[in-house]
Amino acid sequence: MKTVRDVVRDNSLSLAFCGLFVVCLVGQIVAGYLLQAEHPGGQLHASSIGQLVTSASFLEGVFGNWQAALFQLLVLILLAVFLRQRGASHSKKTHEQTVDRRARSLHWFGRHESWAYRNSLSLAFASLFVIAFVGFFFAELIEYNDERLRHGEAALDAGAFLLSAKLWFELFQTWQAEFFAMGTFLLLSIVLRQQGSAESKPVESSDDETGETNE
Repeated sequence: MKTVRDVVRDNSLSLAFCGLFVVCLVGQIVAGYLLQAEHPGGQLHASSIGQLVTSASFLEGVFGNWQAALFQLLVLILLAVFLRQRGASHSKKTHEQTVDRRARSLHWFGRHESWAYRNSLSLAFASLFVIAFVGFFFAELIEYNDERLRHGEAALDAGAFLLSAKLWFELFQTWQAEFFAMGTFLLLSIVLRQQGSAESKPVESSDDETGETNE
């Protein structure tokens, strides 16, 4: 039987990221609340923490970052099925055919032959992206319409906002940052190493060796 120590050790990486997520989210909430005192004429006008975290301005920031990060990972997962990058740690080898390893046994989600399981990772990220995108879209719509009304302009409906330059400016702004970060990581992983990290090729491997983290 596993002890608490074993569980923490076996899941320490995901626990660390969960902890960082909570710390950063709390930090965003506290900083957002304090921001009102620094800029009383700004967009945030929450009288309590609860009012702040349910405001369109706060949710737009949260969901905006989430949808961009999820979209970047979804695109990476799907492109990695068909495309290769010689020397990158997160790429299938350039010379081998795409052949998935057969799972000996699966204890959830049915048999490995099912289409849903074979594509479950991309389906999960696609679902999370849609949820985050919808949250961002409507929070941004509310915030943008509030700004328009303050300036005496007519509010936009959802259809008009979907085609607006404002929405796509915000989306492309976050997407380009995510793709820049991932592209930089893929290229630097070809020639650089980090000893002991599973996200890096072994220190002794050559620059041409591909997909070491997948073996």
